[in-house]
Amino acid sequence: MFKQLLALLLCILVAGTPVQAKSPKRKSKKASTETPAKPKESEYDKLFKKKHEVAEGMVKLHKIDGKLYFEFPQALFGREMLLGSVISETSDNLTGVPGSKSYTPLHITFTKTGENVQIREINADNYTLGIDGNILRSLDRNNIPTIFRNFKIDAYNADSTAVVFNVTDLFVSHVKELSPFSYLGAYGGSGTPSLSETFKKELSSLGDVKSFADNLTVKSTLSYTYSVSHPVTKQKLVDKAPFTAVMTRTLVLLPREAYRPRITDSRMSVFPTGKYLYSSKEQRVKAIYLANRWRVEPSDMEAWKRGEQVTPLQPIVFYIDPDFPAKWQPAIYEAVTQWNEVFAKIGFRDVVKALPYPTDDPAFDADNIKYSCIRYAPVPIANAMGPSWVDPRSGEILNASVYVFHDVVKMLNRMIFVQTAQADARVRQVNIPDEVMLDGLRYVLTHEVGHCLGFMHNMSSSAVIPVDSLRSPSFTQKYGTTTSIMDYARFNYVAQPGDMERGVRLTPPRFGVYDDYAVKWLYTPVPEAKTPEEEYEVTSKWITEASADPTFRYGKQQFGSIVDPKSQTEDLGDDAVAASQYGIRNLRYILANLDEWCADGDDDFSYRNGMYSDIVNQYITYIGHVYANIGGIYLNEKMEGDPVEAYACVPREKQRKALKFILAELKQMEWLDNERLLAKMSMLGSPRDAVREAVIKAAVNAPAKKILAINAQLSKDPYTPEACYKDVSDFVWEPTVRNRRLTGDEMAIQREFVKVVATKAGLKNYTGSGSSASAFAATENAAGNEAEDAGWDALRVFENRTPRTPLCSCETCSHGFAPEPQPASVSGFGSPRFQYFTQKDISMLYYNDILRIQNLLRGKVGSATGETRMHYQYLLHNLDKALKK
Repeated sequence: MFKQLLALLLCILVAGTPVQAKSPKRKSKKASTETPAKPKESEYDKLFKKKHEVAEGMVKLHKIDGKLYFEFPQALFGREMLLGSVISETSDNLTGVPGSKSYTPLHITFTKTGENVQIREINADNYTLGIDGNILRSLDRNNIPTIFRNFKIDAYNADSTAVVFNVTDLFVSHVKELSPFSYLGAYGGSGTPSLSETFKKELSSLGDVKSFADNLTVKSTLSYTYSVSHPVTKQKLVDKAPFTAVMTRTLVLLPREAYRPRITDSRMSVFPTGKYLYSSKEQRVKAIYLANRWRVEPSDMEAWKRGEQVTPLQPIVFYIDPDFPAKWQPAIYEAVTQWNEVFAKIGFRDVVKALPYPTDDPAFDADNIKYSCIRYAPVPIANAMGPSWVDPRSGEILNASVYVFHDVVKMLNRMIFVQTAQADARVRQVNIPDEVMLDGLRYVLTHEVGHCLGFMHNMSSSAVIPVDSLRSPSFTQKYGTTTSIMDYARFNYVAQPGDMERGVRLTPPRFGVYDDYAVKWLYTPVPEAKTPEEEYEVTSKWITEASADPTFRYGKQQFGSIVDPKSQTEDLGDDAVAASQYGIRNLRYILANLDEWCADGDDDFSYRNGMYSDIVNQYITYIGHVYANIGGIYLNEKMEGDPVEAYACVPREKQRKALKFILAELKQMEWLDNERLLAKMSMLGSPRDAVREAVIKAAVNAPAKKILAINAQLSKDPYTPEACYKDVSDFVWEPTVRNRRLTGDEMAIQREFVKVVATKAGLKNYTGSGSSASAFAATENAAGNEAEDAGWDALRVFENRTPRTPLCSCETCSHGFAPEPQPASVSGFGSPRFQYFTQKDISMLYYNDILRIQNLLRGKVGSATGETRMHYQYLLHNLDKALKK
């Protein structure tokens, strides 16, 4: 029975379980023999499967196989940015100085169209704040961003939030706007040298890449050959020279909302960002100017309103290059931080900071335009410069750097010596003591930092100071030499021997009263104003109220011919004749002692040779200050309601006084020929003869100055071209009329006079020669080396007097955005414009005087003796020959 039951149970188990037990096993066995399908490889993965350098940040950067890819977030399309370029390293720092910026940064945005990405340049020339909807919509259609570069999209990231494209050609190619060839200071000549370059792609490559929260940097090594030609002669100054530069390009994300601009006008010495205003309120397109300034806002507005000093929300930080010579560095740090003295007067503390390059911050890069730096350039150039970059939407300064070329100390040495050695015994040597030199360096750098803060040159600042006050101990101790360190008013050349011992100060002030005013105007908050226009109503009144006092008027820098004699460079005081008389007296004293003072340490005479030239050029500068008064017109920037005249003519008697001073100098230049010193040096010719030739040319040409004719038309008591010419001619021929025996100077003056007047009278065949001493005139070329300037032209020296050695060459100094014509009597942001003035042709005046001179000589030659008679015979021979032809 038991066996039967067991058999039945087994049958049930065998019959009931096989299908259920085996079915899963068969499925499992089948599954184990099949391989899962691989996911399809994306274009992104294909592109970056190889290990490569990646930089995470605002834009993810991929550097692979010598190529650079942007992984660009789609969220950034349409955002406004700046793309700038800085030279980091160079094979020739006379062609490109490390730290210098190339042109203006590009104002750009990235856009996406189909499978392409574009870089577009934005036109920010229009002022759109407060513009009504219709005009704004039309401006948008009429000013779409220009396509600057186009890139094919190579891939998308995994979630399609970013696109990938190859940007190698943007960074490893010649892009004019990002070029290293922005500085050609090594080459002389008038105008701009002609440059041609050939990019060597096979010798160029990518460098380091970095990306941060709001900016990225890409370094590239770019190689070229380049040639430079003289702008006039076309002579090749450089021919196919090799050049390599490491460039750092920075892409900076601008804030979504621009800083509220402060509207400025031509009455303030502030760099402007010009705009066009389209408005239904105006029946014209109006020019409007936004002040360039840093974002300086009180950290506690209520405390500031109560009159308490507060820190700014964001300080202005300048990082100091550690490679500066060690003994320069304290002066450089002080030059930056001393600006806090002025900000303190408007309720701020610790606005400007000077910090060393950080050594523990991997994000820091001196060549990233996010950082403002004071840079050292080991270059034999006697200069410094302080350019800045701004947000083009608002004028907010985003970056500003100062470049200090090594030979700035050479120029300081020369300048301090020729302007103060008569009064300061400490500087009567080849190497000026550090206490003097470093204080001068501090002054230069403070001036350059002023440019970085937004301030232009105010060239009239020194003209409000009475000349005699510059010899007053109490005045100079309080005010120095000028009312603004943004002037080109250097050291006290009016001070006489013994004045320093009496307490007369020889240096510019730390800050002048105009500097206080300018900082107050530019950086004082106006919290009650809700719009830039409301703010301008307040700040414009500040200028109007201040303009009654000439101390607070702005005199712009003049390039080329001088119109306004109160706004000259390198001058001091309110009376050019008086100041120049003091200055020339000092130059005589300095030249007489130059050999004794500077023999020690100058075995090869190179220092004395160069200083001799500087003394001569300083003398020319003093005469030039006076010369500008002949026909001069005082210009003032004026708005309706300002208590100041737009222009005023230099009075007739002041012009005559200036001319007579210059003519008198023609007969007392013998001191320029220091025979004992000239005999020791390899100098050609006679300084006296060369300068005399230049001065007489300038004097004879004075009646033909266009500005003199304009002055005569505007003045109620004019000094006419005819009267000016008569004064010159009477001076030249006075000894002949009186039958006096002529001196060598007088004969040289007459020869040069006849030569110039004959040419102006149309006697092209006049062959008489003037002075032959033009071989002398050693000047400094842009590299700071002595060189002969055989083409020393009087008109260039006296009429087109831009500074020969400006000691400041700010790229922004010459900003002249002027989208609308300025009134004839006011120069605005551009150059002076005198409309509807016609210049009288006075050629007949010169011709008639030639006939008078011919008759005068015929009447005097018989009674003359010796060299005077031979001189008259020579002049008559050439005049008779020229008049017959």
